[in-house]
This record gives sequence, structure tokens and C-alpha cells, in this order.
Amino acid sequence: MIPRDSSIQINTRVLTMRLRTNLLALALPASFCMAVGLQAQNLETPAVDHKPAQLQLTRLDDKVALISAAFPSEQKRSKALTFSFGKTLVSLVDDGSQGDVRAGDGIFSAKIEFDFDAFAKSNAQLLDKNAAEKSPVFAPGNRQQLGIQHLAIGADSARLITINGNKEQSFVLPFDASLIRIDQTIELPLVSLPMGIPLDTAPVSRSVSVPRSLMITDVSVVNDPSRTWACNGTNTSPVGNPTGDWTFWRLMENIANGTSSTSDYIKRLFRHWANNQVVNGFNVAARPLVYQEVIRNWEIRSGGVGADLLPDKSPFRLLGIVLRADLRGGTGPYAGGDAGEGRFVFALHDGNCNNRSKTIILEYKVPITGCTNIRDWARKWIDLASSANYNQDLNSLTQVFAAAGANPFGPNQSAIGQVRTNELLPGSPHWEMREFVLPDSGGNLIETTVKQEPHIGFNNSATLANYLNLNWPSLVGPPSGQHIVPDEFPVPGSPFLAGSSPVVGMWSAPSGALTIPTSPAPVTPPPATIRDDALFEFALNTCSGCHLMETSTPFAHLDYNSIPGMPAFLSGFLTGISIPDPRNPAVMRHFNDLARRAADLSVAANMSCSRVVAPGNLVLQQLTSPAVLRAVH
Repeated sequence: MIPRDSSIQINTRVLTMRLRTNLLALALPASFCMAVGLQAQNLETPAVDHKPAQLQLTRLDDKVALISAAFPSEQKRSKALTFSFGKTLVSLVDDGSQGDVRAGDGIFSAKIEFDFDAFAKSNAQLLDKNAAEKSPVFAPGNRQQLGIQHLAIGADSARLITINGNKEQSFVLPFDASLIRIDQTIELPLVSLPMGIPLDTAPVSRSVSVPRSLMITDVSVVNDPSRTWACNGTNTSPVGNPTGDWTFWRLMENIANGTSSTSDYIKRLFRHWANNQVVNGFNVAARPLVYQEVIRNWEIRSGGVGADLLPDKSPFRLLGIVLRADLRGGTGPYAGGDAGEGRFVFALHDGNCNNRSKTIILEYKVPITGCTNIRDWARKWIDLASSANYNQDLNSLTQVFAAAGANPFGPNQSAIGQVRTNELLPGSPHWEMREFVLPDSGGNLIETTVKQEPHIGFNNSATLANYLNLNWPSLVGPPSGQHIVPDEFPVPGSPFLAGSSPVVGMWSAPSGALTIPTSPAPVTPPPATIRDDALFEFALNTCSGCHLMETSTPFAHLDYNSIPGMPAFLSGFLTGISIPDPRNPAVMRHFNDLARRAADLSVAANMSCSRVVAPGNLVLQQLTSPAVLRAVH
């Protein structure tokens, strides 16, 4: 239990709270949508995304609570954690004042105005009977499943039970504020259930459908005759509409948005493989067979070498349409904007529906801002699952981010964030991923770095060990996986981030060069150590690590060798898998990423956007909301 001292009173000089009743309406990430004041407002992103390892709430009187949040002692960097809510600043301190019992122990506390009725009402709304079934629990900020949870609902409270390895915890959450006694301390769960602020609309009780709202691979969609150029089997010609809304051709045409012909635009993209490229100072070797397999053969089918490409000779078939609302947040290497991302995944074939080993993913930042709009966007995707006009309604949703001119303020007025490829064609020396973006000035897609992955030459090097030694607190958390691999390291002018991602046997660093503690990890159950988790989180967040050793995936999460005319094969990382850590097999790693995304979409659909609340409720919601995901996959 976190100790407390109920005799200490509020010191407003240290606990900084500058309140204003009229705040400017600002766009914000969906994970934090509240307001302070007399009017419904939106708030800006909190300055720091702190996630505690333990959280307690103590009622001091009818309007004041003591909030105490414990953080791993190894990660203490200051004596105060300051949260920004628009013009409101709130600080939790670890200096022995403001209800904090002991300075420097990693427990940050504040005596703060708190609305207990709002807290109890939020419990009753979010912990409904639909949540009583067992559901997975995930590590804050990353993809690792830690355990399961289930609810026992009573007349005036709910008991939330979480099981993490051999550790079982039980949390009692009241539905009635009168049940919270003065000086009573409540232990709060940290399972990405935003607490403290009631919803301003009725909660969504429908469960999220993974195959109809998140990872859409059904043949009726990917082979839609009016929207796709589809393969119904091998050794057959594609059928459908070669310029339909969900075809590679139309989507590339929309990204170009008149800057060149669609044929030229596609050719310019694939010319990157025809010649050596220099990306962030690193040479990315030419892979001429890629251009031959994709463009030259497409030209030949279109009339001859050098001919304009024809859409009905396209060698790309749709594998899936993917919603990534979990990437909302506005920061990180693949931040999908305030509302996250929408993606189209295509597989290459030879023109006659015989698979070739290449996928290309078009990843769009959804151009929606504002808490209410983001919440409505999440609810539309949940409602989509029961639509009587499913493909039509899905098309309406994808047009929000994929249509020409979807983002009037972006390059080419496109909402495209990045285009990523995954390729192992015959004649290629090894499997490789690349990435492309639009320059700020618009025009053609250009090759750029692959995020979160150093150049392969740094694997098992002293330089990588140095990076890990300096960044392990953000790697380990909580929340974990919050690092961002820089373009240059260890000093400016020293390229570090890779220009492409080739296959890597296993990411690691010389043990003798590592100074990362080997004490128990704050997130993963024993026998995992801080060092185990630092290496794991770093490797998992690389392109090559996630697509191979760390998740036991053979290069693609939507398999480009999926049988034409059937739904794409999905990796165990997406659907559920338990594997030993490749560096320490005694530690088991568990993944079920589609379940994680489903839980997150439910959070987005049940946000509170316009409430007048006490600052303590704001802090509580921020501490219990899902952490920003900074992964690339």
C-alpha cells in the first residue's frame, strides 16, 4: 500500500492549479477528452504521459481527495509531475509536502479538489454488465498481453479482478459516492479503463467486432465487384472494377491528386528500387527485380515496354482494410493524428493472380479532430459491424481519409501518412521493408527512413548498447515502449536510423556494454528483468523485430501468400500467440493485438468530451487512460 499522511493540508504554492472558466477549444488526442469550466470545451494534450505502477485515491472530505501514484524508483527524474489540461496545470509532488509522505520514494501525491459523485457515476457507466466476461489486459503503451480481467457486478459496486501471471489483484469500485468513507483509501486498477469523469452521452454497450470493424479481410469486401480489382483464384485474370474506390490504382490516383498521371506516379514510386538510394546517410542498395516484377511486367501487359500502365493490368489485389484508431495521439513516429489511421493492404501478383512475395500498405492519417468528432468516428466503426449496407457504409468511412482532397492542408491535399512495403521477390538478396512519404511541397512519394529501427550495422554494437543504456526508462515504463529512435546518435551528424529494414536474426547488444539494471521488471511478470524488457521493447518496436523474431511472424502480418479468393492469413501476433522471449526463453511473451485494438476502440467510443469536473478527476482520468502507442506496426 502507498503510505499517506492525512494531517497535511493543501499548499497551493506547490500544487499549481491555474483554473480558467473559459478555455479555447483545442484539438486533442482521443485518449484524453475532458474540459474544465462552465462551458463544454476540449483540452490540449497533457505535457507528460505518466502511467503509474500503482494508484490510490483517498477521500479526505466531501470535496478533497489525496491522489497517490507510485512510479518505479529507478525512473525518478524530478520531484514533481505536472499535467497540463488546457490552461490548467496540476502537479503531483514527491518532495514530502502536499500529502506526500516521503520525499524521493517514487510516490507522487497531491491533495486536490475532487468530485466523488462524478467518480462513482463514471464507474457505473463504464463497468457495465457487458464487461463481465473475461477480457485480456495489456501493458500500458505497448502490445504485450499481461493477463486477463473480469468483473463481478454488485448492486452498489463492481469488483474488478485482474490476473497477471501468478499475481491476482482485486479492485472494488463503488457506484455510489456515499459508500466512500472519509479517510478511506481505494486501490485503483491500471488496465486502460479511463476513470473519474462520467460520460456525457450514453455508453456504447455493443462489443467491437474485430473482423467487421478493425481487420476487414472478408472476401465480400476485398473482392467487392464494384470497388476492387480482385482475384478469385490462381491462374485467372482479375475481375471487378479496375478503377474502383478500393483499388491500388484509384488510391494512388487520389494521392497524386493531379500532380501527374496515375501511370507516371506509380512508376516514379517503384523507380526507387531500380537504383541505389541514400537515406539518412545510409546506402539502400538497388533491387532491380522489384521494378521488373512490378512495373516492367505491368507495362508489357499494357502494350509493351515503356507503355503507359493500364488499370485493368494492375498486379495488386486488396488483402484488407484496417482501422488503427489506437494510433491516435498526435506524437511518435507513426502518430495517426488525433483520430488515428486507416490503412489499405495490397499483395502483389503476376497479373494472373499468382502470388508474388510483396505487400504494399497505404497508411492514412484520419483528418478528424475534436473529442466529439473522434468519439463519433469510433462509434461509426463499431456500428458498421451491424450495417445492412455494409460495403457501402464502409466505403463512406474510408473515403473520409482516402478520397482525393481528404486533407486540404496536406501535401497534394492527401491524408496519406506513409506508404510501407514488405518484399522478398525471387532474386532479392534478403527480405526488406521500405517506407515512403510525401514531401511537404507535395508531388511524388519519396523514400524515407524506417522508423524505430537503427541501421542493421548497429546490431550487437557498443553504440546500440549506449542507446539502450540511456533510454531504458522510456523503453521499460510504465508506460513501456515510449522511446523514439532518433535519426542521429550518439551525436548530431552521426546517422543512426535505418534507410531500410532488412531481416535481422535477433536484435541485441553486448552484455558487457550494458548498464541496464537486472532487477525485476515493473511491467512484465517474473522472471523478467528490467534489462529483459528494455531489449524486448526495443526489438519489438523495430520493423524487422516485429515481423520476425519478436512475434514469431514469417515477414508479414497479413500474408502475401494468402490464397486468392479466400480471406488473408493473419499472424499469431494479431490473433493471439504465446512465445518465449528470443533472448531469455524463461520469459514468455503474449500477444493478441486485435483484441488490444478492440478494447482501445471501445475506450475511444466511450470518451467524455464536455464535462465540468474538478481538477482531481482530470488527473485521475489521465493517469488511467491508455498510453500513447509509439510503435510502427
